[in-house]
Parts: sequence; C-alpha cells; structure tokens
Amino acid sequence: MSFDFAAGGAIRHLHSLGYSPEEIASRLSCPVPIERIREEIAAFEAEKESNAPLYDYIKETDAAGRTSFRRVPRPGQEQDRST
Repeated sequence: MSFDFAAGGAIRHLHSLGYSPEEIASRLSCPVPIERIREEIAAFEAEKESNAPLYDYIKETDAAGRTSFRRVPRPGQEQDRST
C-alpha cells in the first residue's frame, strides 16, 4: 500500500481545513512521522501554486443593464493549458 493511498489524502484534506502538522499527526489512525507530514504539505502547496488559474474574470454591464463576465488572460500567462 502506498503512502499516498494510506495517509497522503488525509494529510492534504486536514491541511486544507487549517490543521497544523502536529494536529494532523494526532488525528491520523496510522503513525506518520511529523517530518513526512511537513513534506506532504509542502508538496501539496507547491502543486496548488503550479495549478494557478491562467485567467481572471471581469464583470461588465451593457447599455441595457445586463451583467456578464468576460474571461481575460492574466498578465504574463501563456495560452490555456486545457486545450
């Protein structure tokens, strides 16, 4: 059984809820070294940053008062990665 399957998802979930590494270690049902929890959190944060959105949305209102949103590329970003 891999580490990610056993505890990685739980660590990421608890970190997303705002738990500290020490609190996460006390909540896991399997023993995981605190350093391994910190490494998993660092990897999770790096992954989140690398998947940052490439677009912003601008709210616009036309002459008739209808509201719409227009997608615009963020400055310095390349083309959409999903295509």
